[in-house]
Amino acid sequence: MTQLIRHSAAGIRAQETNHALSTTPLPLPADVDQMRLWDEHHRKYWHSEERMKPTPLAYLLADRLKPGQRILELGCGSGRDAVHLQSLGHTVTASDFSEYAIRENARLQRASGVRFLLQDLRMSLAFADGVFDVVYARLSLHYFPDPVTRDIFREIHRVLRPGGMVLFSCRSVYDPLYGRGDELGPQLFLSDGQIRHFFSESYTRQVLTDSARFTIDDLVIHDELVYGKRANVVQCLAHRGEG
Repeated sequence: MTQLIRHSAAGIRAQETNHALSTTPLPLPADVDQMRLWDEHHRKYWHSEERMKPTPLAYLLADRLKPGQRILELGCGSGRDAVHLQSLGHTVTASDFSEYAIRENARLQRASGVRFLLQDLRMSLAFADGVFDVVYARLSLHYFPDPVTRDIFREIHRVLRPGGMVLFSCRSVYDPLYGRGDELGPQLFLSDGQIRHFFSESYTRQVLTDSARFTIDDLVIHDELVYGKRANVVQCLAHRGEG
């Protein structure tokens, strides 16, 4: 798999030269542009108070880490969790597919030492095998149909070292937004221009153990606030198999 990392004013852009995930892209209405939607979302909320401090999930991860871990964050948004983890002595690569988010992080968080990277999760991750100790993803993996979701977890497995950790959260089937809008597939809905794939406990266990050979250490479903509104999420901590 040949990959190219290109430096730009927006931070670091990851591009695949000859390989993409092996799924067929989901056919979507012509007016659905998820990248534009997220650029607008980040512009709107960039300076909101909620986005200025680390999330509870980042604190949970920090408490479980050994010193000096190599961490990949998928969907870093405002970069608050990445900067916090880097400040604790870890080496963090923080990715997002919003050019606005990566550009602003690279500009505003330059002194943090975090490496910011533009990464579309529908494409293979722009890293060699086994280069990270931890993959961290808060509310960033629930925007894809099932085949793409499974390939994403395979990619997470690939870039983790044997025994490496993944900690993530996704909106659950008990979330208040579940069932709203047009149904595009199993547990997959388009509402207000945004695609969401809602995870159940059984689905979470299936994608981790069937397609990616993870051992689940902890899996809980709970309420939390997202932009001041109640959300219900699946939160999972797992480890990559040694093989």
